[in-house]
Amino acid sequence: MYTGALLNPRVDSTFKALFTQPTAESRGALKSFLEAATERDIDSFEFVSNDAPEEFGGQRRVSYDIACVFSDGEAADIEMQAFNQEYDYGKRAEYQVSRLETTYLKKGDTWEKAPKVYQITVLDFIYSKIDENNAETKKPVSRYSMRTKDGRELSNALNVIFIELPKVQGLEQSLDTNTRLENWALFLKDADNPQKNELIHKLTQKEAGLMQAQQSLSNISENRDLWIAEYRKEMYERDRRSSISAAINKGLKQGLERGLAQGLEQGIAQGIAQGRFDEKKDIVKRLYALGLSPEQVAQGVGLSVQDIKQLM
Repeated sequence: MYTGALLNPRVDSTFKALFTQPTAESRGALKSFLEAATERDIDSFEFVSNDAPEEFGGQRRVSYDIACVFSDGEAADIEMQAFNQEYDYGKRAEYQVSRLETTYLKKGDTWEKAPKVYQITVLDFIYSKIDENNAETKKPVSRYSMRTKDGRELSNALNVIFIELPKVQGLEQSLDTNTRLENWALFLKDADNPQKNELIHKLTQKEAGLMQAQQSLSNISENRDLWIAEYRKEMYERDRRSSISAAINKGLKQGLERGLAQGLEQGIAQGIAQGRFDEKKDIVKRLYALGLSPEQVAQGVGLSVQDIKQLM
């Protein structure tokens, strides 16, 4: 039975369901999110296959979370990354956006007809490190396109947008001056948090699309299968991280044990060597006290004259 709790929109199964239901609320929410991300008005859009066509045998397959084409031919892929799998998301996004471009540039079209495409990724972790001396790195939204080092744009056809949810800290007090996408980031970060109900209420009152997203999230939160999918995803990720942690701890323990054993052996060897050194040093001093020359002492203990002089 539905308890009033809301699903976590940062889990990919919930994220997809939030935006892909055959309801006015879901479609309105997706339109609002796409307009906020692309910074353009969208008349209409249609969902397309989540699997990019393969151009040749052996080509790496690409599967999109939510793929759609706008009425003017531009296209977008939206991805939700709830957990940091620790691979290069930048290269992944570049590959996805380039495949999106080749998918919708038809055979026989001139280059001028190459559509503008967007790869939009919501990250529930920090991708680009924060630099205290660079305010741009603190912002949750980063927009990438192909440019020269001095900022000159190439064609603006390939666009990658990253939304880093942990970076929304501090935006709660500036709802009126935030960008639309920043407010969307706040919503996705806290929509399922009962302690943030007041914030979510303010957000939904400011933006009709966010109101529709809240209604869509409430509707799908009555779906038992989505709750099961969320639990399974969280269990899988928890098990994966636990396995990694256990492997690291086991490796550290084995390394420590080996290090201690090696250290003990090295300590014994160094102790013996030091004892022998001290013994020779004592002998050298005694022979030298008897009036022998460094050369005679060296010959007596089997060391070089240089070593004898250092010991003396």
